[in-house]
Amino acid sequence: MKKVILLMAFIVILGCSNQAPNEEIPSGDASTNKANIIVPEKYSMEEISQHNNANDCWLLINNKVYDVTSFTSSHPGGNAILQGCGTDATNLYETRPMGSGTPHSEKARNKLKEYYIGDLK
Repeated sequence: MKKVILLMAFIVILGCSNQAPNEEIPSGDASTNKANIIVPEKYSMEEISQHNNANDCWLLINNKVYDVTSFTSSHPGGNAILQGCGTDATNLYETRPMGSGTPHSEKARNKLKEYYIGDLK
């Protein structure tokens, strides 16, 4: 009888330890649906254009919206980033006319993902 009880306790403990961890949904402006799938916010060009300075800077790059306000002061290219605030900055991002004239690096592209807030309507 002791063996049966020990076996049952072992099975219960083993079953509890194999449960999937609770997954958290990232916070931010993206909303979620009933299946807890993140749905990106949609912004019009008019909305984006209102965020057009160093203290409130949104960039539209390849139809994706990024709030880079917290990054403007540490941008390696200095104030060059401010040219894109509130605009479709795709061309600026891809050509860097005030810098090397080449597209941003893979490191910069990965960094940009941190500031993603939604898509163009």
